[in-house]
Amino acid sequence: MASRGTATNADVTRINRTAILDALQAEGSLTRAELIEATGLASATVHRLCARMVADGLLAVERDASGIGRPTHRYRPLGEARTVVALDVTSGVARGALIDLNGAVRHEANERLHGEDGELSASSRLEGIGRLVDRLIQAAAQAGTPAQGIGLSVPGVVDPDGSVSDSVELDWNGVAVRALIHERTGLPVVVENDANAVTIGEWTRGAGQGTGDLATLVFGVGVGAGIVSGDRLVRGAGSAAGEIGYLVTDPTAFAQDPGAGGDLETRVFALGAASADDASTMAVLDERDDDRAERLLDHIAMSVAALAVILDCRVVILAGRLPQRTDRLIDGVTRRLRGRIPRPPSLVVGELGEDAALVGIGQLIIDHVKGAVYLA
Repeated sequence: MASRGTATNADVTRINRTAILDALQAEGSLTRAELIEATGLASATVHRLCARMVADGLLAVERDASGIGRPTHRYRPLGEARTVVALDVTSGVARGALIDLNGAVRHEANERLHGEDGELSASSRLEGIGRLVDRLIQAAAQAGTPAQGIGLSVPGVVDPDGSVSDSVELDWNGVAVRALIHERTGLPVVVENDANAVTIGEWTRGAGQGTGDLATLVFGVGVGAGIVSGDRLVRGAGSAAGEIGYLVTDPTAFAQDPGAGGDLETRVFALGAASADDASTMAVLDERDDDRAERLLDHIAMSVAALAVILDCRVVILAGRLPQRTDRLIDGVTRRLRGRIPRPPSLVVGELGEDAALVGIGQLIIDHVKGAVYLA
C-alpha cells in the first residue's frame, strides 16, 4: 500500500493508460513512435500498455503501408465500441443512458421508482435503479457495445466508499449503493452527488469549459453546489463540500429547531411555498410579486458571495430548475454583489439543462473505466 504522497504501480499504470488514450483521442490515431513523443513514455511502456488495451477492446491496431520500408502500426481508440451506464436519480424517476467512451449518447431509458403498491420507499427506489441498470446493460450487449461500468448521480451526501449517508429526497441513510450495484452487475460503479455531477457536466462539456475554478449552484428539490478549484472537483473531508443549503444567512437561524433543515434552503423554499411545484421557488422571479422576488435574490446573492469570497472562483454557473427570466436572476445577483466583494464572478446559465447530471456522471465513469485518477 502506498503511503501518503506516493503512488502505487497500479496508480502509475492508470495514469499512463489515460495519457495514451488522451493522446489518441486528440489525434485520432498514432504510431508507437508518435505515442512515445506525445506522452513522453518509454517505448516498452507504450508497447505493453497498448497491447493490453488492444486485448481489452479499447484500441484497434492497423497496418500503415503508406510509407517506405516495413509497414508501421497505428493505434486507434475504439471509444464507440464500448459503453458505460449513466443514471440520474431523483425522488420518483431514474433517467438512464448508454454513453460510449467518446461521450456520445447511444441509448436512453427511464424507470419509475415506485414499488408494486404504487408507493415510493427507500427500497423501491433501490430496486427501480437495479431494474434500469439491468435493462441498459442488456441493451448494450444487444447492440454489441458491452457496458464497462455504471455511474449514478444521486441527491444527498455520498461517502468515499460509494454509500449514500444522507439523502432526504430518497429516504436513504447509510445505503451502500456502490457495493449493492457492483454485487448485482459485477461492473465497476461510481456514485456521485447530483450537484457534483452537474458541475462535472458543465465543466467538461458545458458552460464551464476553459476554466479550472468555478462553482455551480443547482436549484431543485434542494439547493446544492458543486465546486471545481485548481482543475479538481472539491469533495471535502467528509465528501459534503457544496452543501450550501446549510449556509447560515441570519443570526435568527440559531434559535430555530436544528431539525428544520438548512437555513438558506429553508428561507429560499419559504419564498416559493405558494405552490407545491418543485420549480415554484425559482418561478417567483417570473411572477409579479416583487417583494418575494427581491428577497429571493437577496438569499441567492448571499450564497454566490460566500462561494466567491472563499473560493475566488471565476465563474458561477446557475443550473437546475431555473426561472424563465434568467436575465432577472443574473442581473439581480450581479447588482447586489457589485462593489460588495473583491472579485464578483461571472454568472452564467448552464448549457446542458436537464442532461447536465447525466453528462457529468457519464464523464466520471468514462474516466474511471479509462483509468483516469485526475478527479480522485
